[in-house]
Amino acid sequence: MNRILWTFIFLSVFLTSCDIKEEGIDANSKIYIESLYGNQVITDYDIQFIAKDASGNDISSNVTFYIDGASQSSDILRFSNAGSYQITADINLDGTIKESDPLTLNVIEPRHNTKVLVEDFTGTWCVNCPRVAYRLDEAVSQNNHIIPVGIHFSHPPQVTDPFGFANVTDLTTPYHISAFPTPYLNRNSVWDEQMASLQQKMNKHQALGLAINSSISGSNLSVDVQSRFDMDMDHSDLFLVVYITENDLHADQANSTSYYGGQDPIPNFEHKHTLRLALTGVMGTQIPKNETKANHTFVYHFSGAIPSEVTDINNCEIVAFVGENAPINNVINVQEAPIGINKDFD
Repeated sequence: MNRILWTFIFLSVFLTSCDIKEEGIDANSKIYIESLYGNQVITDYDIQFIAKDASGNDISSNVTFYIDGASQSSDILRFSNAGSYQITADINLDGTIKESDPLTLNVIEPRHNTKVLVEDFTGTWCVNCPRVAYRLDEAVSQNNHIIPVGIHFSHPPQVTDPFGFANVTDLTTPYHISAFPTPYLNRNSVWDEQMASLQQKMNKHQALGLAINSSISGSNLSVDVQSRFDMDMDHSDLFLVVYITENDLHADQANSTSYYGGQDPIPNFEHKHTLRLALTGVMGTQIPKNETKANHTFVYHFSGAIPSEVTDINNCEIVAFVGENAPINNVINVQEAPIGINKDFD
């Protein structure tokens, strides 16, 4: 009976133990670790680490990671304080502990404020749109890190809008926007019209920032947008969008809400931050991966005639933002500056 019992125990352990070859781990090699974001990262940001053997097999799920000798429960690590840290990993291979060489990680405070983009899909014909316009104005007055863009929908003869954006369906179709108003936050969710949700986004550190410089010479416009990186971001597909928006556009606004005195229509209503043209196209221009390394600055330049879509270039702004394509579009950071005003990294 004892012989049968011991045989059963032996078989159970044998069958459930880790077979190094089946796991695809090279038992004779060293362990190598790297950060998905390079050797410089920012505080309070989830940093994924990858462990590989000499054959290039990803063994991250089989190792234990350490920060300055303290074991971690995940391959995603976060650092609250700036400084230099030693990252290591080890693995138990058939009773033998193999440990990686240390990776020195430089953790810095982010150099850029986090700002948020709200693209307000609206129309002068839209009776509920004054509600979002009011709440967005209210939010911006509380925090200038909220950057609004009004995107007007015009589809004659059903609905007409004097400020209709010509390429509006290039955004409404992929984002499945069929109801107005729809305020879209950072291109990945509908804004709930609450300040708290904007603040939550602004509280998160981001790994890049933008600077804008523009000038007018006669009938020509020159725009320079810089995107500066605090960490390596070459694992993501990043894009840059550059908008021209315009203020001080006036037209009667349909209204079925109690906002703005409940007038219907609201006479001579000012339409602010109205999208007039996307210099890069609304889906942006791809940023080459070799331009997204830590401490590098990617530069976009536009020079040409003042767009005919603009009523008065002196009432215009440049809005620029960088986003990532996967798994869904997501704006990382955004900047805004009036035409002719230099807005540095902040």
